[in-house]
Amino acid sequence: MSSLFAQRVSRARRSVLRELLKLTERPEIISFAGGLPDPETFPRKILAELAADEILNNYEKSLQYTTTEGKRPLRAALTRWFSEDGLHYDMDQVIITSASQQGLDLVAKTFIDPGDAVFVSLPTYLGAIQAFRALEAELVGIPLLEDGMDLDFLEGAIARARRQGHRPKFVYVVPDFQNPSGITWSLEKRKRLLEIVSREGLLVIEDMPYRKLRFSGEPVPPLAALDEEGRVVVLFTFSKVLAAGLRLGALAGPRELVEKVVTMKQATDLCTSSLIQCIAARFMLEHDLSAHVRRLCEHYRLKRDAMLQALERYMPEVEGISWTRPEGGLFLWLRLPEQVDTERMLPRALEHKVAYVIGAPFFVDGSGRNTLRLSFSKASLQEIEEGIRRLGKVVEEELAGLPAGRTL
Repeated sequence: MSSLFAQRVSRARRSVLRELLKLTERPEIISFAGGLPDPETFPRKILAELAADEILNNYEKSLQYTTTEGKRPLRAALTRWFSEDGLHYDMDQVIITSASQQGLDLVAKTFIDPGDAVFVSLPTYLGAIQAFRALEAELVGIPLLEDGMDLDFLEGAIARARRQGHRPKFVYVVPDFQNPSGITWSLEKRKRLLEIVSREGLLVIEDMPYRKLRFSGEPVPPLAALDEEGRVVVLFTFSKVLAAGLRLGALAGPRELVEKVVTMKQATDLCTSSLIQCIAARFMLEHDLSAHVRRLCEHYRLKRDAMLQALERYMPEVEGISWTRPEGGLFLWLRLPEQVDTERMLPRALEHKVAYVIGAPFFVDGSGRNTLRLSFSKASLQEIEEGIRRLGKVVEEELAGLPAGRTL
């Protein structure tokens, strides 16, 4: 049977991250691993009422097929939602997707030929790595600094890719509270990235799942709001601002690009769930999604602050240990001394009944073995305190167990 599989299937790799997450699901373990929204934030009573009403009283539309582009009321509501960030789209520039992961898949199918160069951060979102590799892209990692990509390195990487025979296609970024690092790009770097892609004839895929979850600091305009040439495609999801299980999102951008994406979506699933679209549109129109998001921000801000304070208390004061201090989102990023391998350290952490996500799978160049991601979104304040205390002990033991000559 193996001879029947497409070559891309033989090259595909199961997610190391997903396999490791299975080890963290024991109930006695305090897990900072999965990037799961807190289920207590889901407006379940409202969603249940809307779902029942749609099924009973609007079944001719909510239980029927819809257009590939998506329901007009939802797309109209999203254009108003996007306009709050300076993104001014007509409805025909917006496609409803099965969350932003389908957006990544559609972007890959629309733009990537085997061997094309796609530029991503080191580290970057694992789901994007999988989507782009599935279409046989040549993924080129660009170091991520405290204020965004190293754009000098990016310019050199684009030139090298061309010399090596790879056709550069786009730069993929999560510029606000990135998964996994929590880093936010500066305004200066956003503007310069647009200058680079304009000069080089590339696109930008701007993934914005966390943008609305800002707890502190001043908002920076999206790349798409700064784009004057139609080079940015935006991905959005309801997973972090409404409920992850809805599996609902959107893709928006220039008409010429969006029309091609629609064709790819037609071949993928015909349309996204009519029922879920009707529910989301009703929520946006009747229940003030912006007010709901403001409550989310306060909820998650308390958790972020608790984790940052616990790291200050319990993490060893050793050179080479640092962590990001995100202004929003669901994650922060912990860097340990170069000698530490966080995958090798994970069994020790599980023995101490605490879990994290190893950093290496987020790097397309094989680096990052001394890094890990912590999610503060789902754990309680008490679990955050106790879990970080346990993690601090794990790191202390790991450092103490380094072979002679590799101590700090």
